[in-house]
Amino acid sequence: MKKHLKKLLSLLFALSCLLSLTACGEKGNDGGGNQADGDTLNIAYIGPLTGEASAWGTPEANTLKVLVDEINEQGGIAGRKVVLSTYDNRGDNVETSNAAKKAIEVGGADVIIGCNASGATLALAGVCEQYKIPSVATCATNSKVTEDDSGNVREWTFRVCLADPALGNIMAKYAYEELNLRSVGILQEISSDYSVGISDNFIETFQSLGGKIVGTEAYTAGDVDFRAQMTALHQQNPDALFLPMTYKELALATVQARDLGMEELFLGPDCWMAEDIFDLAGGAITGSYFVCTVDGNDSQLDGFKAMYEEIYHEPCDGAGQNAYFAYDAFQVIKAAVEAADSTEPTAIRDALETVKDVQGLTCPITIRKDHKVVRSAIIFEVGAEKFEAIESYMVDYGD
Repeated sequence: MKKHLKKLLSLLFALSCLLSLTACGEKGNDGGGNQADGDTLNIAYIGPLTGEASAWGTPEANTLKVLVDEINEQGGIAGRKVVLSTYDNRGDNVETSNAAKKAIEVGGADVIIGCNASGATLALAGVCEQYKIPSVATCATNSKVTEDDSGNVREWTFRVCLADPALGNIMAKYAYEELNLRSVGILQEISSDYSVGISDNFIETFQSLGGKIVGTEAYTAGDVDFRAQMTALHQQNPDALFLPMTYKELALATVQARDLGMEELFLGPDCWMAEDIFDLAGGAITGSYFVCTVDGNDSQLDGFKAMYEEIYHEPCDGAGQNAYFAYDAFQVIKAAVEAADSTEPTAIRDALETVKDVQGLTCPITIRKDHKVVRSAIIFEVGAEKFEAIESYMVDYGD
């Protein structure tokens, strides 16, 4: 790593250390990881490193490698060397479980970063509960990631992004109160926990405000023709369509809709934050709105972007914002280990529940006892060549 890049990342780390945390008592551990607290912190990353989903996983793994190298040059975390092991889940839930068991049983993971998809993270959560190892998800937004079907907190699972209820609530409120929309149609990927979950959250809030959902259409992963679903929704005469779709499917659906002569406004969640959409969708999506946790154009990200591109010879945000959340996940874990002064998994878990105002790339991050994340969210309008931040909201859980 070049000298000026080291200085740049060192500055970012120094900023993240300005805020202190309350130390947690160390407790015994019943599962995997280092049974006795030692001088090494073993972090495992689990995410898609091959296949189509690697567009999101690779930037996360790359970011973590840079951060671990840098922190070790500075003496480690709380004087402990950090060892990073990466595991490819191929974007598959079963592969996630297998990777997690390997990371714990063979790799001795003290804490896991992952996953970036809700379904995979739910699979990971089961393993973490079994072995009593904490995990911090990057972009997994489904509410069930941190709470079970009965509403009980998943003791070992955390995240640094906002959950679907917070994002869906904000987008629905903005649609009804600021855009004055009164009827919306939904197109969702029926096989995706993320797509279905955030659709449900949007629907619940929009209807509670007095809005009407005119219809919900579905597709499955890998579909490339959305004309039938778009036509069915269009026939209900909605003011807008809510499309919780990844950027490639979103591009196909919106271009096909415009080709059909549809003029409805498009709305979306955080998975829209992908610069590739401008090349793939062109003017079909211009003027649309979506909610996201991070502003990719924020000047606070410039230094990190330059560093990443210098090292890996490609932009860190080509397919999304995953690199930023990987950075944030690492900072949260770093703060927890420093607060606990321990690599023992239970101590790390306890400290993660007290994380407060840890400086991420763009905003402070707090994790509550119920594992809900307190950080800002932003409404964006899709411009001709970039995403324009319109309004920022601090999430409000109503308690």
